[in-house]
Amino acid sequence: MAGSQVPSRPCMRCKAPDAAFELRNVATCQFTVLQRETRTSTKPEPRRYVAGLSFGPSSTVLTQILDKTAKYHASRKGSSPFEPLVVHIDTDLSNRTDSQDTPAQRLLAKYRERFPNVSFECIHLSKVLSVKTIDWTALPVPAGESDAERLQLFFSSLPSVTSRADSLRLFIRHLLLDVAVERSHSALLFGHSTTALAALTLSEVANGRGFAVPWQINDGLFTVCTYRPSADPASAGEASQEDAKIQFPIYYPLREILKAEVMTYLGTTPSVQELVPSADGAASSVVSHKDQSIEEVMARYFDGVEGPYSGIVTNVVRTAGKLDRLVTSHYCRLCGITLDQEGDSTWAGELGDDLVQDAGSADTGKLCYGCKRSMGG
Repeated sequence: MAGSQVPSRPCMRCKAPDAAFELRNVATCQFTVLQRETRTSTKPEPRRYVAGLSFGPSSTVLTQILDKTAKYHASRKGSSPFEPLVVHIDTDLSNRTDSQDTPAQRLLAKYRERFPNVSFECIHLSKVLSVKTIDWTALPVPAGESDAERLQLFFSSLPSVTSRADSLRLFIRHLLLDVAVERSHSALLFGHSTTALAALTLSEVANGRGFAVPWQINDGLFTVCTYRPSADPASAGEASQEDAKIQFPIYYPLREILKAEVMTYLGTTPSVQELVPSADGAASSVVSHKDQSIEEVMARYFDGVEGPYSGIVTNVVRTAGKLDRLVTSHYCRLCGITLDQEGDSTWAGELGDDLVQDAGSADTGKLCYGCKRSMGG
């Protein structure tokens, strides 16, 4: 882990001459790349970052890094403000959306106490139904008395555990992105380790979104599309109109850190480790994957091979990072990735899929192949 002081050497990523840490004997710095690439002017300006918090080991370590960085800049005269906002998405749809006494809220209170230099916020998953970065007319979201009930019915209607896990991950990503964009923050940060990014890479390929890998796991600008319902009353029920496109930075600050290294670091920091809920039975052997999503299977696989084959795990992420990003004028209205229409048609044809019937009543022409499969099985 980054932590030991080293003589002045250039950072391996950003080439800054004053790298103060080392990672596996290689000089590195903390947020120099992020600061440089998200700067909008030559004048000092507040660095306002949104980071996702799942309460897992990696996102907890990222939270500690943000807390220490904010404290460091607050103590330096003339330093531009460093203002991190850490957001947890409460995915428990059985809780009231306005309740302040949920398990997530109580755990977040402990994080607030432990990391006083960071702002925290808990947002209920049901808020995703109000984001404009998803075209909701392309998804089979049923009516309900409340947004939480509508989401419960939606997840119940999906064909598999993998479909539900895939949709949940995308909804969380959209909510965090919505917070960062709507509140004019500098960038969105995810706490994925190298191991988590490797698992995400292969699960995206398995889910039929292989072309999306360089968009999903690489640092840099991400195209964000927003949609608005058609103003024509006669068009009710049809797909929404594309409203705007912006470029927004998304970064993975822990992308060079293996999960095992994160766990080793937490073992040396009990006050932080005690915040992370224990995952009972997480390391037990699995006889059947019937009740597991593709994401869970991939995560377990990379957790298992990370020790003896850490180089392979790292190469998965670094090789995927060299792939070119497909740029088109059309974007999937669920995952937000550029549509590879030719590739989708070829893949579907090889698998014998009927694109006309996929995803039920959803507007399949607006979704990528992977999202069609999540919606329709």
